[in-house]
Amino acid sequence: MSGGDPDGVRQQAVAWLMRFHEGPIDLEEELELELWLEAHPANREVLAGMVRAWRMAGEAAEAPELVAARADALKALSQADRRAARGWRPELRHVLGALAACLLLIVATFYFYPRGETYRTGIGERRLVTLDDGSRLSLDAASAVEVRYDAERRALRLLAGRARFEVAKDPRRPFAVTAGDRMVVATGTAFSIELFRAEMRVVLYQGSVSVLEDGPADQVPRHVLLQGRTPADRMLAPSTALIVPAGASPAVRLEAVDMVRSSAWEQGQLVFSDEPLGVAVERVNRYSGARLVVEDPVTAALPVSGTFNAGDTEAFIDGVVTLYGLRKLRRGETVVLRSTGR
Repeated sequence: MSGGDPDGVRQQAVAWLMRFHEGPIDLEEELELELWLEAHPANREVLAGMVRAWRMAGEAAEAPELVAARADALKALSQADRRAARGWRPELRHVLGALAACLLLIVATFYFYPRGETYRTGIGERRLVTLDDGSRLSLDAASAVEVRYDAERRALRLLAGRARFEVAKDPRRPFAVTAGDRMVVATGTAFSIELFRAEMRVVLYQGSVSVLEDGPADQVPRHVLLQGRTPADRMLAPSTALIVPAGASPAVRLEAVDMVRSSAWEQGQLVFSDEPLGVAVERVNRYSGARLVVEDPVTAALPVSGTFNAGDTEAFIDGVVTLYGLRKLRRGETVVLRSTGR
């Protein structure tokens, strides 16, 4: 087969890759392979590249969740190849091409998108992790971050709670943290991201970041906008927090923050400065087995200020109950905070 048909070369190369996977080739097959390799320089080049990709997949390619998929692709490719050898028909050519693409996709997926490692903390637990590139990850209680590194990118995902990121500089590999349907991208800086049910908060400690909508992979990411016009990250300076409501709400806003107070959680303190009660309760719940609940939006919007020791839930409850004359209703491990008029 000549190198004039790139699709045909790739199909044949994958067929040989599949044959190598089945076991040693015999003398007849060895001669056939040598003739094919000598037919055109592209043949040897494409096959060598596929063999390298297969080997680079390494142990990841043996992940239990994908062994079956790869086996099915190999089996179907083998069957299609044998049928094609008996009578090469156009429809079989398309089948073989599709199966070749499937097999390559499986290999490429493992090589370019290796399985990530997830770092978690439990209720009341904090954790500091140094990542492979020297970046530091500080997790708040009841938080989780998935980390996926490869040769071209550093991709992380905040799954729950809050985390601070001190990013090691590497201009060749962007450091991107996805949280909900937004993405924060940096190369060398320090920032934190916090997820709530109704919003995401980004606090910038130093450097700069881009804050983007996490849209379809085939589209250029769009900047999160302030008042629907200005990219929010242009205005996001150190000692500033960006608050992005969940969903398509346009009410994105910036707030000045005190750096010492905003990082107090890393020393075991919860500091609130006119925070909505609903937001404060979500933070308190990360440190206590007793779950606080605010049932109505009016009560949830009440502003809370003060400093509390992380885990001292009773002190927090007593403080807000006294301040606003709230009622507390205990339902097992749940404490409901409710206005007296409700």
